[in-house]
Amino acid sequence: MPNSAGTDGVLASSVKGVYYLIMLQLMSRLVTFVLHQVVLRFTSAETLGIASVQFELLLSTILFLSREGFRCALLRSQETKTSSSESFLGILDTTPEGVEQKTTNVSYIPTCLGLITTILACSYFLSFDQTCPHYHLSVIIFGVAAMAELVIEPLFILALQRLYFQVRVSVEGVAVVLRCLVTFGLTILGSRGNGENTYGVLAFAIAQLVFGLTMMVGYLGFFAMEVSKGNIALRSLYPRRLVSTDGKVYWFDRTLLDLSITLTKQSLLKHILTEGDKMLITALSTDDNQGIYAFVVNYGSLVVRILFQPLEETGRTLFSKVLSVSPDQKENSITTVTDVLLVIIRFHVLLGLLFVCFATNYTSTLIDLLVGKEWSTVRNAPQVLSAYCLYVPMMGINGITEAFVQSAASSSDLTRQSYAMIGFSICFMLAGYLWMSVWDFGAIGLVMANMVNVSIRIVYSLHFIKTYVGAQRNKLHIRNWMPRRLTMGAFASSWAITRWSLHHIGWQTLDQKARHISVGVACFSVVCAVIYKKEQRFLTDLVRLSKGRKQN
Repeated sequence: MPNSAGTDGVLASSVKGVYYLIMLQLMSRLVTFVLHQVVLRFTSAETLGIASVQFELLLSTILFLSREGFRCALLRSQETKTSSSESFLGILDTTPEGVEQKTTNVSYIPTCLGLITTILACSYFLSFDQTCPHYHLSVIIFGVAAMAELVIEPLFILALQRLYFQVRVSVEGVAVVLRCLVTFGLTILGSRGNGENTYGVLAFAIAQLVFGLTMMVGYLGFFAMEVSKGNIALRSLYPRRLVSTDGKVYWFDRTLLDLSITLTKQSLLKHILTEGDKMLITALSTDDNQGIYAFVVNYGSLVVRILFQPLEETGRTLFSKVLSVSPDQKENSITTVTDVLLVIIRFHVLLGLLFVCFATNYTSTLIDLLVGKEWSTVRNAPQVLSAYCLYVPMMGINGITEAFVQSAASSSDLTRQSYAMIGFSICFMLAGYLWMSVWDFGAIGLVMANMVNVSIRIVYSLHFIKTYVGAQRNKLHIRNWMPRRLTMGAFASSWAITRWSLHHIGWQTLDQKARHISVGVACFSVVCAVIYKKEQRFLTDLVRLSKGRKQN
């Protein structure tokens, strides 16, 4: 790996992967979003809460705990340049084929682990005393859907290692569309008016099963074609024995396995932090409040799923590949990833200012236009969504900084982080309890607890990153994240003007909406002009990065 030319190649491939994944998320989220607006009119808040909070928590628990740690570890396996060799004992582990086989062997563990996780998680959710129709059957179907995804985990890892981004985009894109259509179709078919539905949560469960089966068939079909074309040897897709240079025969690389186990243990704590909002609202709130929170997250997480998630996943791949170098190339690699990280953080800050200074003043208008007065006035969804807009930029920065930590941390670093995560979890749970139960902020309190959680994690990750990059640490000073003063002034003025417009022009009638939105468009145009004029250096770096070239 990676001399300078190799680093540029990985960077270019990673940027190409970002494009593919962003297009996938854009397409899938837009389809989901549009159909979701229709589904909201034919289902109750209670059904939405159970499907979008409890069942999503069940699915993410199974998938995250089974595969996340292994995915992070397997991306860090290093390539070698030794010629290929295989004997009757097994594959020589120092060859490129042997290095890839190490990954393949370990990648089968998440599937086996997933079976245990699925049984335990489903058993727990089946123990709930729920009166919701089809609840228990839906839990079982979600478990089967999760296993369908875990079956093809070795193929997913291999595709990720070989940078086959297109297969993921095509297969997952089809799966998402089918899931949306099934949810939409069954919800409409079962509608009985007044929010009542014959199928209820079962519609969401069947749709998730269709998604999992589509993913499984898609990956199996793709690799079957690759084998038939001779691009991949069939034997490389299943576990094989490995032979070390001293003649030792084994199946699992000890270093890779230990790292996978360490990261999997850490995944449990990270899962609590990532999905803790669903856990807290499930434990401390009603199904109706869960529905309101799920409604808000569906809007607030659009940019997170469309843009932040692809950046985080591809950043993890890029950092892992570029940092997997020999000691004499380390300094150049650290310079590269530091420059890339800084550009991405600055991008998150700039995008975050748009949410903070514009989106917070237009949540009522948006909700009223899309789903009507019940959600915009009767419930406090606009206030919760405004709070979520403050949380969005923090999620972006946390995602990319933690991606760096997962790519660069040693086993001892990860152990220390695991202990730190225990403290993060305690802080999050305490903040959630205080704001939701003691001070009765409801869903807004949950968003605030999430902000506390993410802030602590960002501080921890930045401390690790600055220690890791050494002499490059000054580049990551917080002052280098911020736009110029005139740009900040333009954002602050826009917030004040749109806030005034919200209270004095209003948004209740169509005419008020048109005038209020016009004010926002005018302010946004001014901000864009200021950014173009005053942020030329950042824009140049962003364009250079988007073309897959290292920063100067």
